Amino acid sequence: MEDYQAAFMQRHLDTEILCRKESERRVAAMHLGGITIECLLKAMIFATLPKGVTQEWKTDTNDPGHTITNPKHSYIEALKRHNRLRSRIDNFPEVRKWLDEVENPNSQNFIDMRYSGLEPDDESYKRWLKAYQSLKGWLQKQATQL
Repeated sequence: MEDYQAAFMQRHLDTEILCRKESERRVAAMHLGGITIECLLKAMIFATLPKGVTQEWKTDTNDPGHTITNPKHSYIEALKRHNRLRSRIDNFPEVRKWLDEVENPNSQNFIDMRYSGLEPDDESYKRWLKAYQSLKGWLQKQATQL
């Protein structure tokens, strides 16, 4: 069984290390930063499940007592599984921009960045880093309020 909250914490630490000036690994940071946000979104989805159900995704062969399926690596699909969070994001266009930037840095999905050998330019990386940090903080705040 996945533990998205623990995975979020570990991937967040990994991303922080990759973003440090002395070790700055931009492509890896963008890739793992995207995974960090994916884990946080999935942890937030699981936190909304009713008491007494198993914290697993519904599949054709697994009925955990709810109807929520795995959104895979899509932030939009994750938000479709958390209506209150999606409604809040709809009220904050800046947050939508952060989501888009972190999910698709340099117009490439964060998951696909694992195959990229090209480091982003300074402006693109700084824009992504600001969006990542802002989004992470905003989502963590929402997690305590939803």
